[in-house]
Amino acid sequence: MKRRLLLVAVAMVFASWGLIAQSFSDDFEAYNPGDLISQSSPDWTTWGGGGTADDAPVSDDQAFSGSNSLKLFSESTAGGPADVVLPFGGIYTEGTFEFDVMMYVESGTGAYFNFQATEPIGTTWALEVAIDGSGNLVLSNTSGTYGDGVVPQDEWFNINFNIDLTANSWSCFIDGDLIANFNNPNNSLASLDLFPFWAGGTSHYFVDDISFEYNEPMLPDWDAAMSGLDMRSAGLTGQELEVAGTVKNTGVNTINSVDITWTDGTNDYTETIDGLNLASLEEVAFVMDGSYTIIEGAQIVTATVSNPNGNTDMNDANDSSSKPITGYTPAPHKGVLIEEATGTWCGWCPRGSVNMELMHDRYPDHFVGVAVHNGDPMVVTEYDNGMTGLPGFTGFPSVAVERGTIIDPSQIESYLLPGVTESPLARLANKVEYDDVSGELTITVEAEALEDFSGDYRLNVAIIENDVTGTGSGYNQVNYYSGGGAGPMAGYENLPNPVPAADMVYQEVARAILGGYQGASGSLPTDMATGDIAEYTYTYVIPAEVNADNIEIISMLIEPNGQVDNAHKSGIEGTVSSTTAVFANHLAEVYPNPFTDELNIRLALSEMVEVDMIVVNSVGATVAARNYGELYGNQVLTLNGSDLASGVYFVHLRAGNQLITKKVNLVR
Repeated sequence: MKRRLLLVAVAMVFASWGLIAQSFSDDFEAYNPGDLISQSSPDWTTWGGGGTADDAPVSDDQAFSGSNSLKLFSESTAGGPADVVLPFGGIYTEGTFEFDVMMYVESGTGAYFNFQATEPIGTTWALEVAIDGSGNLVLSNTSGTYGDGVVPQDEWFNINFNIDLTANSWSCFIDGDLIANFNNPNNSLASLDLFPFWAGGTSHYFVDDISFEYNEPMLPDWDAAMSGLDMRSAGLTGQELEVAGTVKNTGVNTINSVDITWTDGTNDYTETIDGLNLASLEEVAFVMDGSYTIIEGAQIVTATVSNPNGNTDMNDANDSSSKPITGYTPAPHKGVLIEEATGTWCGWCPRGSVNMELMHDRYPDHFVGVAVHNGDPMVVTEYDNGMTGLPGFTGFPSVAVERGTIIDPSQIESYLLPGVTESPLARLANKVEYDDVSGELTITVEAEALEDFSGDYRLNVAIIENDVTGTGSGYNQVNYYSGGGAGPMAGYENLPNPVPAADMVYQEVARAILGGYQGASGSLPTDMATGDIAEYTYTYVIPAEVNADNIEIISMLIEPNGQVDNAHKSGIEGTVSSTTAVFANHLAEVYPNPFTDELNIRLALSEMVEVDMIVVNSVGATVAARNYGELYGNQVLTLNGSDLASGVYFVHLRAGNQLITKKVNLVR
């Protein structure tokens, strides 16, 4: 039996609160199999406005309860044509909202739905829920990624959202388990959009027992709410995360002080924050003095606010926010190749550059990024053709993860972190000779097998350039985020459309792909045994318009199926004429990175060599230098940064005839 209360504002009086509740549910039992939902129900519509072209059928192929469910199938990587919409009966920005649905996703296929923040549809996406063909679920919007989880295939599962719009606290549960609690920059709800889509293939899913309930806000005299924790949901083990979030006054009286307690499940830390002067429904961001150290696997960090102005908080339901955080331990010598399809003509492509830069800053030793341009002055046609020809490629901006999966740039971190844990088949190193007279680079890629492997494996090299600028309209960046209608995007919302070339600096720009997109045939032996070392040499003459000081060299190990097993990045230090400079970054590791006061540098030295360290800041000035004499074996050196300013630094280590460079971030 179908239950429906949508669009009827049912007044439900609770004592003196005057609370208005609105609810809806549909189990699809009131329809016949084959009925199109928007044609059969006044509560449903479609993205196109209720026509049949993008409608979806009721089906008895699967059902969680009763006999029927709603069927959403697409055979295209572009999704659709089904695109059905459930309006929520208004635009909600305050109060509480609970959404619940049962889903069934067929094995090897994906699924997708989103919440629209405003009317009309297509203006602002409040949240997107994407499921790939392996059951990996990601929560995101144009501002970032907020959580991830895994759902079963070929069986029914539950997705539940519990959203306090007043406090801006969004929680998502899969089968009752919390996977995300976050503060959403697009804190508004207007409708649900069900759209069968997965960029990696087909999308086959069913929904059943869908419901929502909305309640208007109640404001007691004293109520401080934890609006959410502004922390990443994942990172590398050993990284330090600030414990930060937002507190909102969801009571009537002005709040001047609160206590905040956070816990990692083992230890509790409490601080008093005062001088707030928070009027009703105002909020303030906070950062705790202590930090959280990411550990291997999953852990939950919870923050709780209490004692507004020393009074008892009158609503315990919104006092706490939790953040599940997953720690990933990198496999030795592993780099993950992330290739971004972009173009200055592409108005959504600022999302790509923002997320690429974010990953570069967070994971400099494992993120190997390349911006592959299309249709602008920075295009490399061979590279562009290879990128856009990948299976599952549908448009711009897109990101290829090791050439095996095509994703939106906002999802990079969710794929990068699991990727760094996968042990590569071979360690890669770049040996570089640079003739500063002719501009010729001679690049020898060394591959040392870490396990036995056989087949048509290949090496390849890409050349990228950072800090690229240009003149003329071709370097103007079209910017659909201008004005803020599409939400925040790292400041692009405050820039014009297009952004003038004079204000644009492009990073990780592909300048060449030296072995063809698929790599050089015969660049590796057919059989490699553990410990075998093979080399292959490429040459490249740096064009006059390319700044040699901003070049980086990307080497990659390509599998017979065209996917990338491992990648490695190195640079050119100074000008080395007729001399070999070896950038063997695998010989050193730095941690934690970012660091606050002390940085550790772990060296693995196979022979007795003299070691020197020079530390320079972002403008090239030397801030520290030391000679350690001759060292051997596993060594840990320390850099005391207590007297240094926050910012980016480069640690140059010379171990014998090898130069090792690490980029580190000092934060306070």
